[in-house]
Amino acid sequence: MVKMKNERVPTGIYGLDDLMGGGFRENTINVIRGGTGVGKTTIALQHSLNAIDHGEKILFISFEMSEKQILRDCIDIGWDDIKNHIEKKNLKIIHIFGEDLTFPSLDLAEMIKTSLPPNCKRVVIDPLTYPTFYSDKENRKSLSTIFQELRKVGTSLIVIEEPANGTDNISAMPLFLADTVIHLQNLGFGELYDRTLRITKHRGSKHGDSLYPYSIETGLGVVVQASEKQIERVMPKNKFDALFNDAIEKTRNKGAIGERLSKKIRVLQKNWTRDEDPSSVLRLVLREESKNK
Repeated sequence: MVKMKNERVPTGIYGLDDLMGGGFRENTINVIRGGTGVGKTTIALQHSLNAIDHGEKILFISFEMSEKQILRDCIDIGWDDIKNHIEKKNLKIIHIFGEDLTFPSLDLAEMIKTSLPPNCKRVVIDPLTYPTFYSDKENRKSLSTIFQELRKVGTSLIVIEEPANGTDNISAMPLFLADTVIHLQNLGFGELYDRTLRITKHRGSKHGDSLYPYSIETGLGVVVQASEKQIERVMPKNKFDALFNDAIEKTRNKGAIGERLSKKIRVLQKNWTRDEDPSSVLRLVLREESKNK
């Protein structure tokens, strides 16, 4: 499947892409983080099946469940088509035990290289949490090796189990190295905000920064229930186009400096999601740039 430059990779999670600029970026590491029972594996499988439905192939590496268990869980939620995807070799599931890896970064990186189906550009790992991955002073370098190999492949989704007593320095390493981090919580309120999702990191992209309620629905999987107002907050505001266009017009006849400045202003215009008038920002930029003639 050929993608245009800058086109996003859909998450496959209903209601999420609108909050993060259309989805994941290509060749990135995207982490789903949360405690037990919040729906991390559901998201991993939902993302995988959505990618296959859009013509992709998936390498799914599981450190907890066998292929038989994954099939059972998918069938329980109503995703019977997973059997056909496996038979057609669009989905390859590998079940391994983290404790059996002698040199985790090297072993896993090599496994990814040798196990990828032809033309596969998507990898899902559920979960990348075992202490053996971060057990020595070279842990950050070790994990970075895995991430570097994954970025060469394409776009990856990684599940991280959150420690019961909060995030320590070791388990935080994947969060620092990842391009996107999505945090799931089950607060136990029993109301709309019983389960919440927060996009804590999304490099190079505008994203919502609120707490969003979500549910896990049979047949659908995870559904993020952001309000229209919350979605509106992350959408570019075209009502200020005239102000941006006027500022761009003022950069004309400034030579190379004007060309660079007009490009910056166009990027700002495309990403202006605030309701505030941008006039003061544009005046400041034009004034400062005029000093550099």
